[in-house]
Amino acid sequence: MFSEISAGYASLKAAKDIIQGINALNTNATVNEVKVALQGHILDAQQSLFAAQEKQATAADRIRHLEQEIMRMKAWEQEAQKYELVNLEGGSCVYMLKLGMREGQPPYWLCAHCFDNGQKGILQPQPGKKEMPDKAIYGCPACKNALTTHWRSTPEYMMD
Repeated sequence: MFSEISAGYASLKAAKDIIQGINALNTNATVNEVKVALQGHILDAQQSLFAAQEKQATAADRIRHLEQEIMRMKAWEQEAQKYELVNLEGGSCVYMLKLGMREGQPPYWLCAHCFDNGQKGILQPQPGKKEMPDKAIYGCPACKNALTTHWRSTPEYMMD
C-alpha cells in the first residue's frame, strides 16, 4: 500500500512540475505536449491512489473478519469452561456440564469430536439393538459419531 501511495505522490509532484513548466512555454505545440504528459501523470496518480485505497479496504475487511473470529473464540473458551471431559463405561469420552453449571437445563452430553472443534454437538439417544439390552447408544447429529455405553451411564444417571 505504501508503494502505491508513493507512486501517486510522485505522479502528482511530476504534474506540479509540468504545470510550472507550462508558464515558461511559448508555442501551442509544446503546450499540447505538456498537457498530454500532465494528463498521463494525473492518470497514473489516480490509478496508484485507487490501488492503495483498494488494498486498504481489503486489509480493513480482513481485520474485521479476524476480530470477529477472536470474539467467537473467546466466547467459545468461556462456554467451554462450563464442561468437563468424562470417560464412560466402554471407553468413550463425552463432555458434560460441571457440577453446579446446569442452571435448570436437562441433562445432556456433548460430542467430544465436535467440542474439540469449537461446537456443541448434543448426543442423542439412538434405538438400541436387541442383542445388547444393557447398552445405550448415542449419536451426534452434527458429525454422525456414535458411542455405546452401559444403560446406567446415561446423562440422567450421571448428573444426579
